[in-house]
Parts: sequence; C-alpha cells; structure tokens
Amino acid sequence: MKIFRLFFERRAALLLLPFAALPACGDRLNISFPRPSEPLEETLFDLVAGPIDRPSGLNIVSGRGGGIPRAVRVDETGEWDVAFAILNGQPVWLPQGFFDALEASSGVLRLSGTFDQIEVVPADRELYESEQPVPVDEAVTYAIRSRSDPALSLPCRIFAKLDVLSIEGDPARVRIRVLWNPNCDERRVTPGNP
Repeated sequence: MKIFRLFFERRAALLLLPFAALPACGDRLNISFPRPSEPLEETLFDLVAGPIDRPSGLNIVSGRGGGIPRAVRVDETGEWDVAFAILNGQPVWLPQGFFDALEASSGVLRLSGTFDQIEVVPADRELYESEQPVPVDEAVTYAIRSRSDPALSLPCRIFAKLDVLSIEGDPARVRIRVLWNPNCDERRVTPGNP
C-alpha cells in the first residue's frame, strides 16, 4: 500500500507541475516582446459608404506578442477595436461600444502633442471614449485602448498611438500610422525594446 501511495503522489505531482507555472489572477508571466522599430501604415475606408470589400476597422489586439495590428472588415469579424466612418458629413472613430450589440471595451482618446512626442499613453479607462464617435482630424494623434484579448483568460489590453496622415477620396478613406506595444497592459508606445 505504501508503494501505491508513493507512486500516486509522484504521478499527481507531475500532473500538477504545469499548472504551477501559471500566474495567479493579476500576476504577469514576465514575458516581454520587443516593441516595433517603426510604425505600421494602413488605410481604412468609410464604414458607411465605402466599398464593402475594403477594411474599415483596426484590430489592435492582433498586435499582441509577435503580431501586428490588422485592418479588417467589420462585417466579417468582431475582432476589431476601432472603425472609421463618415457620420453626418464628419469623419469619426467608432469604438465597438458605439454598436448596441457589442461590448464597450475598446476606447479612443484624442491626445495633445505630436505622434513623435507621445511616449506613454494614459491608463485610465475613463479617459477613453468607449461608446460615442470621436471626431477624426488630420495631423492629430489618438490613443487606442484595445478590447480585452479573447485568446487569454486573464484581462490583457494592447495600447497604441495612431496618427492621421490624411483623409481623402469619395467615398472617404483615412491613411494612418500606428505604433503599439505588443505587451499586455504596457502603455509605452515608442519604437524599440520594452
């Protein structure tokens, strides 16, 4: 009987060993990914009048880890954080919470300062607009707070700064550049290492 118990205890310890490496709620894995060395440039098309086969949304969460943010069609996926649209003749950013059926978890914040001057974006969720349209202006920088990453069981948000390079065309399209931090809840948005 003693041999059976010793065998069982060792086997149970081996089975539970992988779970010992998981963080407790609120802890971090201490895995750090390098920040991108330069901004990503994308073009988004008007959600209302733009071509249906062109992206109008930006998925910041896909920039977590070794990934990059992606321009996406909001009619094909719910995996986006902000969309570009013309509402009442005004170009705007639409956070997911603008739409009744979607959770108000991503947010947009108009920043003062130039794209290159801004090194850290605010953490306070209350500063970010999560339900109402945010006017889009050329040469203005915005902070984006992503929705929580659905691939992780613990909350993880990606922060980015977004610069409007131009708004042109009919239907309208916006050219942007984005610099993000690929690490969960890290707000430093400068090129280079963590």
